[in-house]
Amino acid sequence: MVARGRIAHFNAARLVQPPGDPRVAEFVDNTFKVNAVAERSKGYIWRLADETSLVTGADYSGREGDPRVVYSMSVWETLGDFERFVYKTVHAAFFRRRADWFAPWDGPNYVIWDFEGEPPIATEEGWRRLGLLAANGASADAYDLGFAKAGLTAP
Repeated sequence: MVARGRIAHFNAARLVQPPGDPRVAEFVDNTFKVNAVAERSKGYIWRLADETSLVTGADYSGREGDPRVVYSMSVWETLGDFERFVYKTVHAAFFRRRADWFAPWDGPNYVIWDFEGEPPIATEEGWRRLGLLAANGASADAYDLGFAKAGLTAP
C-alpha cells in the first residue's frame, strides 16, 4: 500500500525563459507567496528552501547549470493534505496556468513516495525518485497521484 502516512513530493519543470525574463516573472515573483500558503496549510511539514534551490535567488543555477530548470520538494502528513494544497489554494491558479511558464517536460515531472524519516531530504533523492518513476513506472518507491489513488481504493 502507498500513501498511508507521510508523503514526500518532488516536482521539476523547465521554464520557457530563464528567471529574470518578463515572460516568467509572474511565476517567479509569486514563488514566496505560494510557499507561504504551503507553510500555513494543514499537514505541511517541510519544503526544500536552501538558497541553491530558490528560483528567486540571484545565484540560482537550476539543474546542471540550466537556470530554466526549477524544482521543489516537500513533505506532508498525508496525500490528502498535499492534494488540498495543490488543488484548493492559490497554488491551483498557478497550476492551471503552468503552460504559460513551462516548456514540455520529457517524462514525468513529479513524483511522490512514502516518507517515514525526518526532513530535510537531499535534493538528489528527489531526482533519484523521479528517475525511478521515469525508468520503471509507478511503484511503491516512486509514484504519481493516479497510482496512489488506485492503491488507496484497491480492496
